[in-house]
Order: sequence, then structure tokens, then C-alpha cells
Amino acid sequence: MSVAKKNIIGFSVVTLGIALTGAVTLGIQPMGWMRTTNVGQLPELAAVQAQLSSLDACDIEYGSRKSANGTRWTGSQSTARVTPCGTSSSFWISVPVPPERQVDNVAFDMKRGSVKAPWKILVEKKQTAFPALKQSLELLAPHLLTQYPIERQRDADRKAQWARERQARKDAERALKEDAQNSYPE
Repeated sequence: MSVAKKNIIGFSVVTLGIALTGAVTLGIQPMGWMRTTNVGQLPELAAVQAQLSSLDACDIEYGSRKSANGTRWTGSQSTARVTPCGTSSSFWISVPVPPERQVDNVAFDMKRGSVKAPWKILVEKKQTAFPALKQSLELLAPHLLTQYPIERQRDADRKAQWARERQARKDAERALKEDAQNSYPE
């Protein structure tokens, strides 16, 4: 091994060591998903999970929670983010939650691998009390059963409309170019 390669490897190891030491020294909090606990196996939540099992969804996020650094709030009490099964996790359907179905100080993420898989209900136990979580799920489940399919259809309709408009623009541009090109005498 050449001296240059040895120096690069040594420099990389030292840099990584310094970075890890700095993270430990500063007391950096772990990522949010590392602090969550799956409470989906609790019998008190079985009825809600049974209700939501018919949804074509593999992820339901709801509620406000602090980011890993503790300064910024993410999520919302006024909407639930629902990711359909078989789609990218960056794609979700936003389902508005009316005020009478909102519960303060609740944040959870329900996940499953497929429509037939059981739900995992991930919460940060230090930030979400169980009675509030249960109440929120009981209020939210029937709402999602009725509103998620409506919002998913609206989303599909919007995408279809955008695709038609985009195609119409492309057709118009192509026709304009052809007209312009054919307008000159030969």
C-alpha cells in the first residue's frame, strides 16, 4: 500500500474519531425514531387497529412533536399524513382533521409493511400520554376511514388534471414550433 493511501486512511479514521467524540461531548440527542416505542401490541388499541386495517395505507403520521434538537415542531394536529401502501415514503395524502377530532399533545406514527400486516404504533412515551393517544386514535380512525379515500381520489384527480394540462401545453408548443417552422417560404 502506498504512503498516500495510508495517509488518506489515517486521516479518515482520525476525522471520524473527532466527529464521534464531539457528538458525545455535546450530548447530541438521538434521532426521533430512536426514542419511539411500539405500543401497537397493547390490547386497548386493538379495536382501532382493526378499524384501520381496511385502509390502503402503510403509514399514518399525526401530531406535533419536537425535532431531534428540541427546537422545531414538526407534524400537525390539523392534518394527518397518510402514505398509501406501495408508494414512496415521500408521497403522502394530507387528510384534514376537524377541530372536534384533534387532541393536543399527541404525536404518533402508525406503520406497517403491507395492507395485511399488523400496525406498529410508534410514540415517544415521554411526550404522549397513553389516555390522550387512545382518545386521539379513537377519534381519528372513523374520520380517516371516510375522508382518506375522498382525499386520495382528489389527489388522483388533481394529478390527472395536471397531466392533461401539461400535455396540452406540450401539444401547443409543438404546434407553435411546427407552424413557425412551416411559415417560411422555401
